Amino acid sequence: MSYVLIIAGLIVFGYACRTFENRLLAKAGWIAMLAATYVGGLWLSGSHAGGAASMALWFVLPWIDIVSRVRHLRFPLLNEVGHRFPPSREVFPDLGEITAEIEKEGFEEAENAGWRWEDMDHFMRLFYHAEHRTQAAITLAQQEGFAMSYVSVTSRTTDGRIFTTSNYPFSFTMKFGPDHQVNRYEAAQSFEDLMASHRQFMADQGVETSQLAELDAETLSDLLEHDMEKQIRHNVSVGVLEPADEENVFRYSWRGCWFLWIQVVKDMIRV
Repeated sequence: MSYVLIIAGLIVFGYACRTFENRLLAKAGWIAMLAATYVGGLWLSGSHAGGAASMALWFVLPWIDIVSRVRHLRFPLLNEVGHRFPPSREVFPDLGEITAEIEKEGFEEAENAGWRWEDMDHFMRLFYHAEHRTQAAITLAQQEGFAMSYVSVTSRTTDGRIFTTSNYPFSFTMKFGPDHQVNRYEAAQSFEDLMASHRQFMADQGVETSQLAELDAETLSDLLEHDMEKQIRHNVSVGVLEPADEENVFRYSWRGCWFLWIQVVKDMIRV
């Protein structure tokens, strides 16, 4: 009975910690869930090896999902980015509020764009700040009933380098090319906070406004389309993606599956 009480207590403590936004408490909740799994394995097997094996299942489950589902996904070389109507307030209730935050920083809305591929749906609201030669985007990604939004800020130099700051909450599922550097700042409290991080990021890279390319706000979706094609080509070249059964369509290679699994484990440890 003592094992049951210990497991129940750890689970309740873990869920309670996960209800707070504090990152340290979230980590404590995750550790409590691991501990509950370990104690459960110890109880059922009567050995510490059984407890460790039970705890390891947390890290095996993502691999099963990657092999059984993600490896069967297909990615086209060319994603046609076109005009999109914004989602309803029921789907994306924070769109107006985030838009107001971005416009408050001097950005002007350029267009609503997006693309669909199989069960994946992406909506993006694009912005441009002419004085700072910087673009911003609000993204809503939807797949199989799961929806996630994030904001990114991108600056492009005249020599072709790209610098992006984003509050994307997870590790990226594809690699970026050597000329595209990304600053993840998932703890951003506001767009103003995100912009401050981006300015510091640019300063750390030694990039000044005079080195940035002036963009046409009407071509931002074309640049986005080009960036995606370039990223897919890069991932094919490094072995993360491989040709699928259709022309100009790719899937994750086994090497890419390992890359994804490592990314997931990193998120599990970090969160």
